[in-house]
Amino acid sequence: MRSPINLVLTGLVLMVLVACAPSIDPNTGDGLTVGILNEFPDNPNYVKQKTLVLMHRITPYASGRFKDLLTQSASEFLMSRGFRAVEVEGVAAIKDGRVDLLIQIQPLNIYKQEDTSGYGFFDRKILKVVIEQPARSYICMNLNLHRKNSLLIRRTGRQENFSKLPFSDLPDSPDQLTDDQQKVMSANLERNIKDTVVRVLPMLGF
Repeated sequence: MRSPINLVLTGLVLMVLVACAPSIDPNTGDGLTVGILNEFPDNPNYVKQKTLVLMHRITPYASGRFKDLLTQSASEFLMSRGFRAVEVEGVAAIKDGRVDLLIQIQPLNIYKQEDTSGYGFFDRKILKVVIEQPARSYICMNLNLHRKNSLLIRRTGRQENFSKLPFSDLPDSPDQLTDDQQKVMSANLERNIKDTVVRVLPMLGF
């Protein structure tokens, strides 16, 4: 039979262990499922701006894999933090309890540039001496974090990221791109997406 002193010591040890045990928290992945609601368009934009407004062109860059990459990058980041990540189709997933947290990925326009929602490629040359920006890939978004039984609890606001392309300028249409140019541009945008996800998700507390 244990002595009273041993019983007291055992009780103290158990109290310390319980006190030090991690609790389930919105910022830890222990036991939490995060839904990812990706509202980005399927295809990136191809934006070519010239001196005359009539010469401005915004067309789709025909490739649907970038939206999937955005979702996948977010999922991999969350899983690396110990969360279970699932893709969802609407905010109903947080309301009916299918997920504990929900990240809403919203596409936004580049600052003061309409019709550039989400991501794509941007080449702006206005009279050369006035504006001659390098051709770039871009991504622009806001992330909202929702919690079960709660309203919106955190948001990032507008987040933009640009990555310079190794071309002096882009042709007027993506149909005029060579196969090599498309490969370089796609790889550039892919890196931009991954880098931006890793930079922005911690703003929500992950």
